[in-house]
Order: sequence, then structure tokens, then C-alpha cells
Amino acid sequence: MDKIRESFFSGSWYPARREEVVAQIEKWDSELAPAVSNSFSAIVPHAGWYFSGLLAFDAIRRLKKNIDVVIIAGGHLPENYPFLFWSCKSCRTPFGLLDVQVDIRDVLIGKTDSSFDDSPDNTIELQLPLVHNHFQNIPIVPLRIPAGRQAIDFIPVIEEVLEKKKLNAAFIGSTDLTHYGPNYSFTPRESVANPELWVKESDERILKAMIERNGEEILRLANSCRSACSAGAAAAASLWQKSSGAEGGQLLKYETSLSRHPSSSFVGYGSVVYPC
Repeated sequence: MDKIRESFFSGSWYPARREEVVAQIEKWDSELAPAVSNSFSAIVPHAGWYFSGLLAFDAIRRLKKNIDVVIIAGGHLPENYPFLFWSCKSCRTPFGLLDVQVDIRDVLIGKTDSSFDDSPDNTIELQLPLVHNHFQNIPIVPLRIPAGRQAIDFIPVIEEVLEKKKLNAAFIGSTDLTHYGPNYSFTPRESVANPELWVKESDERILKAMIERNGEEILRLANSCRSACSAGAAAAASLWQKSSGAEGGQLLKYETSLSRHPSSSFVGYGSVVYPC
């Protein structure tokens, strides 16, 4: 029997029931201006649908649908760590089962320093209902990418694999930005006069690197300034199909969790797409 990955975060970080997900998506859709699906890659947040779901939805709805597989990269991994893949053959979402493209996954495992890991992971799971809704039954390759040089070196590897199999892919990289405050043990001395402004300026620097498709700078800022929690996924997404001549990134929206929940601890997040 095929191994099915059950959800860990439905009913808390996002709705559990199909009708609730549909209602939320329809609400977001009514709040946003019409958009063209003209991108092959996006960087999306994973702070929970209450906080950042609208931003993730807005980016994912702009991805081209005429593709064969969706790469969904998450993180929460440091440098010098292996790639982590799910071992399942399908994932459960509120829309039913979403297949994993195991042939692609298994080839990538053989070409990277990798291992299987089936622990709870919000970075990928929170995107699954949005992906399932937008792409319907196109299979996915979920993986977590470390925040090191291997994130950049991964792109030509997966491009070669897909080219040999004559498959086109969309690439989604999931990351939040600065995690600030006592809950995250991160309150730099220079930030205390105006924490919100300090975080915004820090996040603007890494968002600029994302827009400019500068994978090295994304990793540097994340690792030296704690500007992103899943920088490997973001760096890889920013470089996806760069060689095809696709334009630089477009920032759709930036927010912090303070807009929803005032607190001494808060998180920044944004969504970026790469029109082509």
C-alpha cells in the first residue's frame, strides 16, 4: 500500500475542511486584483494562514499551470546539512490526496547529500492546499534545502534531471524573514530603539537580494544577519529558470505579524514572483 503523509497542521495553522479552505481562497481572491499566471517560480511565507496565507496565495496563483511537476522547497535547516525529502508517495490535503513524483525525488536523492525525514514541517505543508487548488492534480516534489552553497548548486542538478525526463516544473521556495524578540532570543542592541523599523530595514535587504536573484547574497544575509529562516529554499527559488532570460523578481507584498498581533516578538514575511 502506498505510504500517505497525513497532515500535521490542518485545523490550526490552516483550515482542515475542504469547504473552509475554499471559502478562505474565495475571500482572498475577492480581495485581490486579477493577476496573470506568468511565473515559473515564487518565494512564499509560511507564518500560518491567519498571518501570511494571503501573501502565499497571491504568489502561487501567479504560477503557470502548463507544467508537469511542482517543486516545493522548505527549510529550517542550517548550512552543511543534508537535503531532506519526504518518504511518502502522496500527501493528504483538504482536497484529497496529492501525489509525490517519486521518480524525480529518488533521482535527486541519488545526486545529492540527502536523507528521508518525515517529521512535522510547516514550511511545505502550509503550501499544499494552495498548490492542490491551483495546479489540481499535478504531482509535487517536496524537499527541505539547507541554507548553504548546496542550495545554489542544486539548481543545475535538478534542471538536468528534468531535462532528461522532458518535464517542465514550477518552483516554490518557502521562507519567513526576520524572527525578532525574546521568543526567538534575537534582540540586537542596535534594534531596541525602534524594533519594527530595524526589522523592516533588515528584511528589505534580503528581499532586494531575492528580487535581484542573488542567491549568494540571500544566503549571506540569512546566515550572518538571521534575515530568513529557510534561506536555501528562497535562494533556489530565486535562481529557478534564471538562465532562460526570465525577468527579475517582483515583490507582491511585505508585512510583519504585528499587523495581526501586537507583541514584543514578531516575524517579517513577504512574497516574490518571477514573471517571464
